Amino acid sequence: MDGGKFFGAFRASSGITDAVVLNHVPVGCNWGAAIFKTTSNQFDMRHACTVMHEREIVFGGEDALREALIRADELYDTPILLVIAGDAPSIIGDDVGAVVNSVTLDAEVMWMEAAGFKGSMRDGYEEALTHLAGLMNESDMIENSVNLIGFSPDDFKVDADVKEIKRLLRDAGVEVNSVISKCSLEQFKKAPAAELNVVLGQGSKLAEHMKIEFGVPYLEMEYPYGLEGTTQLTSAISEELGTGHEPEFDIEPFKKVYLYLHELYGTPVSIIGDFHAEAMANFLNWELGFNVEVSARNVDDYFEFEEGVRNSNTTILFGSSFEQNIARTLDIPLIRFCYPVFDNVCVYDDAPYAGFRGAVCLTEAIINTVMSYG
Repeated sequence: MDGGKFFGAFRASSGITDAVVLNHVPVGCNWGAAIFKTTSNQFDMRHACTVMHEREIVFGGEDALREALIRADELYDTPILLVIAGDAPSIIGDDVGAVVNSVTLDAEVMWMEAAGFKGSMRDGYEEALTHLAGLMNESDMIENSVNLIGFSPDDFKVDADVKEIKRLLRDAGVEVNSVISKCSLEQFKKAPAAELNVVLGQGSKLAEHMKIEFGVPYLEMEYPYGLEGTTQLTSAISEELGTGHEPEFDIEPFKKVYLYLHELYGTPVSIIGDFHAEAMANFLNWELGFNVEVSARNVDDYFEFEEGVRNSNTTILFGSSFEQNIARTLDIPLIRFCYPVFDNVCVYDDAPYAGFRGAVCLTEAIINTVMSYG
């Protein structure tokens, strides 16, 4: 169920919002990386492909890459082309660096090797961000500012979640300098100006690199689901920066659905996902009083997870679109909350799942899904 190193590198690189990603891969790999992004923002498709076919596999894909670089530079108004070399060029030994150095373009070019079989999606994401860190510049520190590290542009609810987290930190007197990986090239370059890096689930290698190279300290925190998770995040950042902020939340919205929450108390559920999964399980367990029977990360044995769910009393499943088959087989509702989600869309950026407002929206989504199921 893991997308491999190529998918991770693509997700990290496409998070530079004014960059164009050039995938040096067969068309199927390019399609696979892109299709999960189409439900997040169809207006923001900034990637191209060298479209390797049998000829390139046999005789090499360097000519195709050179032509693609020239065409991409002509077609796109972008400050940088990010070339990701996937499985095929790695296997046949294309000299991607030599091709990149052989052309003179208006756009800056950076390339990275990311064959899917050489690591996990998490590995690809981490290594791509560390590689991109070569673009960063030494900058004067902005007091009470943070970088948020760990996002991807195709994360479910990413725009709404980022907006809510920024609102909470702004109330705490904290400025968000850059959101990585969901920022412009200029914002990425100026990331070292932040006083603190906050890693939300992934991106710790970049944070460690920035600590060594630029002296920026970092915190590693769980994704802020629920009232408690959000309080922990904002309190930790406030304490680290010394802003003296005490977060406050409003429980009035939950009183409106008290009877529904009372009926759902003790409901057996199961959950699977990426780094979001543990934080979601804590919210379901601590705050809604659900009984989390089976919990797993995507990197775990998926068949073991599926068997565990089948043998449990699970009545609600939390995961991604990949869990549709299990939910249908067991005839239980599925709450989609983490990558990849390709059968739901997120249009409105005021309905987050993260933060205090997200706790309300997520609770509402759970109740409505259960009430309408069947």
